[in-house]
Amino acid sequence: MTDSQLDQKIRDWQDRLLSRSARRTLNYNRITSALGSVSSFQCLEISEGDGAISSRLRTLGGSWKTIAATRQAADALKHTRSENADYIQEGKLPFEDQSFDRLVLVDALKYIDDDYAFIRECHRVLRNDGWVVIAETKRAPFSLTALLRQLSGFNPTARGAVRNGYKANELFDRLKDGFDVPETITYSNALLETASAIGTFFQKSVLPAPCWLIPEQVSPAIEKSYKTLSTLAVLFLPFSKLLALFEFFPGHRLLIRSRRRHWRPRLQPKLIDGRSIAEAAINTKIGTAAPF
Repeated sequence: MTDSQLDQKIRDWQDRLLSRSARRTLNYNRITSALGSVSSFQCLEISEGDGAISSRLRTLGGSWKTIAATRQAADALKHTRSENADYIQEGKLPFEDQSFDRLVLVDALKYIDDDYAFIRECHRVLRNDGWVVIAETKRAPFSLTALLRQLSGFNPTARGAVRNGYKANELFDRLKDGFDVPETITYSNALLETASAIGTFFQKSVLPAPCWLIPEQVSPAIEKSYKTLSTLAVLFLPFSKLLALFEFFPGHRLLIRSRRRHWRPRLQPKLIDGRSIAEAAINTKIGTAAPF
């Protein structure tokens, strides 16, 4: 089997595995809903390495470029795009100023050391009326989902991320100086995420890494692993689709759609004692002037 034939088989299996994952499909649907119509736009995707999602984004139309968050992610994308993928180095994007109308970060920001500086870099390559869409893991360190991810070794930091996700206010803080952030959407409820984390225990006995994170060097034997995972996914899919309906449970993913504006640092006013207004409001009863 030639390398091109093996890559084609990998692409076919990756597409099936995405279709049979309620969690990843939900993630893709939320991202595309936030992006809206892109048929006439120049778009940039910054990817964690999920080549199946990357390929499907291109079916939306428009012109797309992809850059990986890490070298490992670039290796994974190579097999699903049949070409080498660049990856971010020293927090810089290799594109001219105002090159893109839309920029989407798919689980990529948590891999960047200086994420605030990188958001400014994203601001630089976006046009004046551009939008950024960020899909990220919601950081919930004391949840059952987080514990199961930690035990299975599939949590983001175990895969090389700098952090295990974000809280909504942390994402807002990174964006507020150059983007308008109307709202942060939470989705992918705790039941679905916990079931997915349990599924990683079964997956790890078949593949040592997430199924979409394809290693640089692969052999035809990987097809057997994908076939096994695909069979398990078919059996699990009806149950995971049912769990996805319980949207009233807390969400474990964050989505932000934010319009670019002129970059201007928003300095938070401080009181004489050094506290911020927010800190004073939290620690002070309404109608009093002293913290209790």
